[in-house]
Amino acid sequence: MKNLFIKENNNLSWIAAGAVGIAAAGAGIWYYIKDRRAAQQAADYAHEHAGDYLEAKHPHKRKQRTDVHDLENIVHHQQA
Repeated sequence: MKNLFIKENNNLSWIAAGAVGIAAAGAGIWYYIKDRRAAQQAADYAHEHAGDYLEAKHPHKRKQRTDVHDLENIVHHQQA
């Protein structure tokens, strides 16, 4: 039969559980900050290079230039 007056010492178990919990919380925070920093860097890069496609040369595309006297041929007004 168990002696009710002898108290078990569980201090080492509580310390180990606390250390594991603190390590897990620290790792979770570290991964969160790392992911947030990577997302911010990707957003900054995208923001800085948002207009790069405008500067890129497209040799197969030609800019269409029209003048005021060409508009009549483009629009094709119907006369009533």
